[in-house]
Amino acid sequence: MAAAPQPATPKAPVQVTPQQLAAFGTSTGVGLGAAIVMALFGLLISWSSLQNVIDSSGMNEPLTNLNFFHRLGIYLALGNSGSITANIGSDGGLVGSFSIMTPLSWIGYALAIGCAFGAFLMARKATIRFRWVGVLSSFAVGIVSGLVMLLLTAIMRYSYSEDSNYITLSGATFRTFALVFILATLGALIGYFLADTTADESNVFTAAWTWAHRVRGFRRTVVESAACYVVVSTVVALIIMIVTTTKLSSQGGNVSALWAFLPVVLPALSAWNIVIGSFGAIEFASTGTNTISISLFSSDMTAGFDYMWALWLMFVLYLLCGFYVALRAAARNAYDPYYADWRFCWQAPVFWLAFWLITPYLFMGVLTGASGVGTATGMSYQIVPALWFCLIAALWSFIIEVVSRLLGPTLIQSLPGIWPILVGGTVRPGLRSTRHDANEVVVTESMTMATPSGVASATETFAVPAGAVPTPGMMPPSAMPTPGIAPAVPGAPAAAATRKPMSPKTKMWLIIGGVVVGLIIVLSIVFSALNSSTFSASATAKQYIAAIESGDFNRANSIAKPQVKNDQMKLLSNNAAPKDGRISNAQVIKEKANGNSKIVTVSYTLDGKEVTHDLKMIKRGSKSVFFTDWGVAEPMTTTIHVAKPTAISALDINGVEVTEKNTKDADGDAWSITVYPGTYSVSAGKSKYLKAKTAHIIASGDESSPDAYTEVAVEATDALTEAIQQKVNAKIDECEKSTDLEPKGCPFSVYSYGDDKNVRNFTWSVTDYPQVQVDTDYGTFQTDYGTEVKYTYERKDSDGWEPEDGETTMSSMSGTFSVDGDKLTVEISDSDD
Repeated sequence: MAAAPQPATPKAPVQVTPQQLAAFGTSTGVGLGAAIVMALFGLLISWSSLQNVIDSSGMNEPLTNLNFFHRLGIYLALGNSGSITANIGSDGGLVGSFSIMTPLSWIGYALAIGCAFGAFLMARKATIRFRWVGVLSSFAVGIVSGLVMLLLTAIMRYSYSEDSNYITLSGATFRTFALVFILATLGALIGYFLADTTADESNVFTAAWTWAHRVRGFRRTVVESAACYVVVSTVVALIIMIVTTTKLSSQGGNVSALWAFLPVVLPALSAWNIVIGSFGAIEFASTGTNTISISLFSSDMTAGFDYMWALWLMFVLYLLCGFYVALRAAARNAYDPYYADWRFCWQAPVFWLAFWLITPYLFMGVLTGASGVGTATGMSYQIVPALWFCLIAALWSFIIEVVSRLLGPTLIQSLPGIWPILVGGTVRPGLRSTRHDANEVVVTESMTMATPSGVASATETFAVPAGAVPTPGMMPPSAMPTPGIAPAVPGAPAAAATRKPMSPKTKMWLIIGGVVVGLIIVLSIVFSALNSSTFSASATAKQYIAAIESGDFNRANSIAKPQVKNDQMKLLSNNAAPKDGRISNAQVIKEKANGNSKIVTVSYTLDGKEVTHDLKMIKRGSKSVFFTDWGVAEPMTTTIHVAKPTAISALDINGVEVTEKNTKDADGDAWSITVYPGTYSVSAGKSKYLKAKTAHIIASGDESSPDAYTEVAVEATDALTEAIQQKVNAKIDECEKSTDLEPKGCPFSVYSYGDDKNVRNFTWSVTDYPQVQVDTDYGTFQTDYGTEVKYTYERKDSDGWEPEDGETTMSSMSGTFSVDGDKLTVEISDSDD
């Protein structure tokens, strides 16, 4: 009789185990703790420098109560590539706000690594599977970490108020939560994943190292590319900081401030120099202005920058990095030919395309914005890698894949001496997973083999205990083949295991051909890049306007000699360069061909207005044999017009004395002078005889503009009036000595009736002098009328010589004067009355 059926045992519901909670808590706690410790470290080393920044910014009063915890909150938010927001209010209402986001720093890396460390530590002990418990736990770690960080930054919020005005500063923003969530989740995912795949290691660091050396295919290429570029870029970033601090130190700058913010600066600087050195660009953009790009090809960078060679050296370094990664991939393909197939060559490029498309705005940019704050309303600023670099990165990755398949195997076989530095790129033996059942099978993948008759595909499936078969393509060191020769693969013909060695002559020609082709490609790229950047017409134009912008007029003259006489170059020298009124924001806008010449349009800002100017560029010959030497055909000079008083013979323009011979044209007292664009101060110069107000003239390039005209007005000082008065008095004294009735050139005389022989012993007597009136506009003076002059004489009559006397009045005296500094020249007109 058959047994009665038994009821099915109900399936137990999924429950969260204590081990899973421990892993979750450890990951969250270690991650947040590592972030806080790194933030404390960064805060302590930058405390004094940060205080100096606050003091120099003029924000001492509103930030006077910014204490340790407030600053820690700011560091925690910005260090994780979050954001801080400042709100400004008055009378209970919001006036404006300001926000800033910075690149990911060591604080964010510490958060991710800490979460990975904690997750690995506990998940390894509890044998927690990555799928799906580890994935779900990682998202929980991210959510809780984000909420805790949001709470910490909210608690550490800064607030300042005075009267009815207030300022608040807080890192409790959605971006802070989102970025902490992403970093913590990624870190926990890595920890759980490594615990599931490399549990034979004791900590997350050695586990990551082991996994990186066991992984195959494009993932291995991505890992090695990232490791190589990160190491080189970090070294380059440190060198940049050392060079920068050395230069700042020589100029008396604050060197300690740069090193104090090392945890914040270094990661971004590393990422940016990878972008620039790999044909990408860092873009500087703000609302309402043109985007400025810094790259190997950008005219915004090439002019006025003395270290372009260093940028090209960076390019060479990263080119060598890519070549090294390609050779390691070629060595790996010799052991693991399955992934050498061309159908896998797209995977790594797509990964890097996605990486550089997503991460610039998340982790590598400086983004700021303001609203309702004075003139900054609606303004935003950003410094971020150009998004189109994702295509360049994908192209570089594809080139690595191509070189590893075409050129790499030949070089490895031809140069066995390089094998020791490439062998690390091969796949190390090891279990694919430590969380599978002992009897679970491991299935091989299809492998493409070379055979004497061509290319054949061999696929074989093994269904044996996992411990009995090494993972496909992973061979123990004892079975390592000769470099460059594909290893034997189960199921493949024996002939596929070996190849006929190439002759030395063939090797030599292959090496020579590869080197020549490589050199041609590199030289072509370098030549094209230099010809379109450093030696381009735009680069020369940028150097020219950069010299004018910096006040280095002598350098501008060497690039484009002004088409004026030597005497007229008085204001085209460094001595006449404006100190505060120079052009700014000088940049090249566009370049277009015009026959054998080019027209480069430049723009600059002067007196708050944007000005554009077309520079005609011509070929002057060759430079460095291969490159075109571009020159400026029509210098960027302009003309200013000054009306001066007749009394002065020289002007003081920006501290330089200018006389009539230095002018482009002089029509009486109206002078036209050649200058570079800028703001110029014009005065009569220093003199004890004249006092003048300084006039300002704006030479924007538009000679018809009213701003290009000015008039110098002067006033006489008491010293001038007294000096002319003394000259007049001396003339009158000289006239007083005369015994003539009508002294020549004197302002007084008498008429004698009868014969002059009947008059003798004639004398003049002056008791008062006329007052001088000075006209500085025309450089003239005159005296008052009617000053009394007495005279005595003897007249002969029938009784003999009788004494007589009388009086008359002076006529007005006039004359001209000129002033040259403290030198006064006075000319009194003759008065024949």
